[in-house]
Amino acid sequence: MSTSRMIRGESWLQDGSMLLRDVPLVLMYHGIAQVAEDPNKLCVSPRRFAEQMAWLARNGLQGVGMGTLLDAMRAGRHARMVGITFDDGYVNVAEAALPVLQGHGFGATAFIISGRLGGTNEWDEGPAWPLMSADQVRSLAAAGIEIGSHSATHVRLAGASEEQLASEVGASRSALAEVVGAEIRGFAYPCGSMDSRARQAVRDAGYEYACAVETRVADIGLMALPRIYVGEQDGRARMALKRRVYRNYIAWRGKQI
Repeated sequence: MSTSRMIRGESWLQDGSMLLRDVPLVLMYHGIAQVAEDPNKLCVSPRRFAEQMAWLARNGLQGVGMGTLLDAMRAGRHARMVGITFDDGYVNVAEAALPVLQGHGFGATAFIISGRLGGTNEWDEGPAWPLMSADQVRSLAAAGIEIGSHSATHVRLAGASEEQLASEVGASRSALAEVVGAEIRGFAYPCGSMDSRARQAVRDAGYEYACAVETRVADIGLMALPRIYVGEQDGRARMALKRRVYRNYIAWRGKQI
């Protein structure tokens, strides 16, 4: 490992900040299902998801969970790794995404809403989709998928009170740790909604990292890792484009905030 790589790795490891050039490619998914109605464009069909994972494999890329990705970054061996994440914890992720991931030897992180296990996505306008139960979350973890927190009830955290942050951020980590019998390393901000107080609450709760959606370049770091949305329209050409320009896209989107 080169000295420059060690220095960059140690820098973000010590203070949590990260240079744009060091930001890894992280794909953001929600549901994997063929649905008749999807006003928020949250679902990717199983066929398209299989194509996207096959594209990664053909290009010599390895899909991994966020904990694995960050551990590899610390060791300087992450060059061919791509983070794969699923927000909300839909049952269809276990049913449709897991077999595809396993077929390629890929990992992923599923961000689960601790207070809605076995419920539905009632915070959304649109069709109701079932969320995994505690038993299903445990089975997903046993299959090698990292479990992270997506808060307790899926509320926007920017501007939240201290009490609400404690409940949504800290309590959800403890609850999910009890479900899976393991430490919860990561968090994902619901709707990508965060501010400096929310990031501090995540840090104070003991999480090692947090995934955002879009963030200002100045805020990028372990408590605000940007991700790129992947949808049904993302075939091979669009996947290649996203891989090529994602850092420029992250910087451009960050200026719109």
